[in-house]
Amino acid sequence: MKQRAWAFLADGEQITALSLGNNNNNDRKSRRSNEKYKPQERRHLEVCGSRCNFTVTSAPRRTESTRRSRFDTNASSSQIAHHDFSLLPFDVLAKVAASFTLSNLQSASLVCRSWRDALRPLREAMLFLRWGKRFKHGHGGVRPNLDKALDSFLKGAARGSTLAMVDAGLIYWEIGKKGEGIALYKKAAELGDPAGQCNLGISYLQAEPSNPKEAMKWLYQASVAGHVRAQYQLALCLHQGRGVESNLAEAAKWYLRAAEGGYVRAMYNTSLCYSFGEGLVHNHQQARKWMKRAADRGHSKAQFEHGLSLFSEGEMMKAVVYLELATRAGETAAAHVKNVILQQLSATSRDRAMHLADNWRALPSR
Repeated sequence: MKQRAWAFLADGEQITALSLGNNNNNDRKSRRSNEKYKPQERRHLEVCGSRCNFTVTSAPRRTESTRRSRFDTNASSSQIAHHDFSLLPFDVLAKVAASFTLSNLQSASLVCRSWRDALRPLREAMLFLRWGKRFKHGHGGVRPNLDKALDSFLKGAARGSTLAMVDAGLIYWEIGKKGEGIALYKKAAELGDPAGQCNLGISYLQAEPSNPKEAMKWLYQASVAGHVRAQYQLALCLHQGRGVESNLAEAAKWYLRAAEGGYVRAMYNTSLCYSFGEGLVHNHQQARKWMKRAADRGHSKAQFEHGLSLFSEGEMMKAVVYLELATRAGETAAAHVKNVILQQLSATSRDRAMHLADNWRALPSR
């Protein structure tokens, strides 16, 4: 919503070109015609407090036929194209903006008074959403209170915010009321919210009995919208043949897309696809690249695998750091290899490796 909206001519219309002839009589007539209709054109082009009018006038002369053609969907090139976005029904605008963040709602509310009034419930929902997050996580000087968090999210959901619907659905799912959670996910999903679509798809996979086909439908919609967790889950279903026949090439495509979007588990699986040539052409360099990216973002198995790779290449110090990180994350097999390497290092090198591990911080991931 930060981008400015531009009005375009309707399909099939043409902008009438100005005459470039030297006929003085025609010039005088043209000037008189333009002077006669300039006030009306200014009224059409005005963006007033309560209406948002974007008008392109394609011919200066008005006739009875052009007046009639304003309401004719098959109008000729001489009609006036009039797009009044303030007349967009409130319920339609509310559905379009249901998944908007606060900043997008604030921008949309500045378009005109009509939009500002229509989006007031969603702006109120953002306040309830903020308080819900405070109560859920104990931020902003309040103590964690799941009941108050749920109440705030439900109030935001009642005002049409899909963001609040998803957060309320999460709490319902966490406290065991999965039916209520799925109902809220579905409502958000049907309004086009990618997080709601993703959560609904995962819920169908985890439900008893599961519904893989319905899960695939919603995961695909969220994946196309760019939701990286949905892309990873969709890849898993394609890889394992849940809801569809197993398709390694398609699974690898979605693993890679999610990895490029910053999803750390997808980075690890993408590395394996390149390493074993499953769904992707075997490429050791790409496999190493994605394994390191996953390791640097805290994936314990990737840290173990990358540490082994460094050990095989003689990079003892770096290998110890990654193996130590994997050990601390619970990869017990990494501890044995790490101890073997430590015996080959000097005391100074061992201390240096432990210092690097102590001060290591994971890169941001999704």
